[in-house]
Amino acid sequence: MIFKKYMIIAALCIVAIFSACKKDLGNYNYNEINELSTVGGIATDLTAVYGKQFVLKPDLKFTEDAGADESRYTYEWSYIGPNGLGGSKLFVLATSKNLDVKMTVIAGTYQFYYSVTDKNSGIKFRYPFTLKVVNEINEGWMMMCDVSGKARVDMLSLNTAGEFDLITDLLATTGSELKLEGKPVLAYTYSTGLLVGPDQISYGLYFGTDKSTQKVDPNTFKWTKTMGLTYEMFGNVPEAFYADVIKQRASGASYMIGKGNAYYYERVQNIYYSAPINYIASEQKEFKVAPFIAGNHLIVASAHAVFYDTTNRRFVKHAGSAATCSTIPDPADAQKLFSFTTGMDLIYMQWVGFNGGEVFSVLKDPNSSKRLLARFNSGNNAQSYYAEILATDFANAEFYAVSPDLGYIFYSVGGKVYEYDMSLKTTKLMLDLGTKKVSFLQFYEFKNTTKYKDSNKLMVGAYDAALPEGQNGSLGIYTVPPVNGDLILYKNYTGFGKIKSLTYRER
Repeated sequence: MIFKKYMIIAALCIVAIFSACKKDLGNYNYNEINELSTVGGIATDLTAVYGKQFVLKPDLKFTEDAGADESRYTYEWSYIGPNGLGGSKLFVLATSKNLDVKMTVIAGTYQFYYSVTDKNSGIKFRYPFTLKVVNEINEGWMMMCDVSGKARVDMLSLNTAGEFDLITDLLATTGSELKLEGKPVLAYTYSTGLLVGPDQISYGLYFGTDKSTQKVDPNTFKWTKTMGLTYEMFGNVPEAFYADVIKQRASGASYMIGKGNAYYYERVQNIYYSAPINYIASEQKEFKVAPFIAGNHLIVASAHAVFYDTTNRRFVKHAGSAATCSTIPDPADAQKLFSFTTGMDLIYMQWVGFNGGEVFSVLKDPNSSKRLLARFNSGNNAQSYYAEILATDFANAEFYAVSPDLGYIFYSVGGKVYEYDMSLKTTKLMLDLGTKKVSFLQFYEFKNTTKYKDSNKLMVGAYDAALPEGQNGSLGIYTVPPVNGDLILYKNYTGFGKIKSLTYRER
């Protein structure tokens, strides 16, 4: 009886509720909501090029509004991207009806949203689409520049038309996490093979200052803390270590000099940069080396490199995968032009392909201003030349380069570039840049000589102090003709910092 009573009461309540609702139906006025019915002009899958202008002009249709009054709405272009902490978050790219921006989102595929909010109703409509950002900054000259005493990487990026586009401050432009500190020292890139560590990089792109040497992802320019050069080194790493020189050797090997020590890396045999190789086992003594590595990176058989022992003023050699260097024995008297223990200070040293492949070295008598040129074959130690350099103002030379096919010695003093013919012992002024000063001089060595054939061109970096800092640098590339002919300008680029080092990102 109690159960039935409760059931009757419940039924009466339900009837009352429905009766009340029925009576209340006529108390309200209903209006249609203004909805975004159509979004035209935005495909569901789009592609943008990093660093290039990207434009979208959506065609919007509303159910209750012609859309002529754009002030009635707010707009937002957003995407989901990495937050730098291993997760992701929503980023806002623009807040305009049309999207017209230089694409700064790093290469990758993203979920994008175009949002439109009706201010009258407060309702937000969101249109999703996928955007793939591709990076065409993948080949060209990467220049380690000096800008007001600080390091900055600028780039001449090869475009699809075969021309070079200037990108100032490459790392900032690409959103790289690497922030360079200190003065510029080097830029270097080569195929390293898979490197040790969590980054799984097999092509090393290194940027170095007098504070540290770092590598970045060669495609996206991303950087993590484990990309420092010291993460490729085992054992005791000197404090505040950075590399003065890095140089590839054939068969997946490389050399590196820093803090007066030389290191060797052989990836095939898992020999890492560890104990310095600037040590003579027979003498049980270590020594300091000059910041030069003379060797042919194309040699596979009998791979080796020549260093200069500044402690004992002599040439030494590293061969194969040895843990130490060895002294170079002097040739027999009949073939001897100089002693490999020269007693001189080394100013410059470079291996070039001239005369079948030789080491060119500029030596200075520690007791005078005399400069001498010593040449020898690094493979068999055969000496080919030794004489004083009788060139104009050579004692004041600041930068040096050797023509790999003609053997001419180029050097610069201020804004002048000279060519010295060692056979004729004559000097010729090749460039007079006036008020500009030379900051860089080199015949660049390409790694892939089958694809890139311009290793015989002279590269002259210069700057004009009267122009704005960071925009006053220039790079002139010249063809060097035989028989002491005048330089022929091949390419000229301007508008970046003062070049201190450069490397070509090959493909």
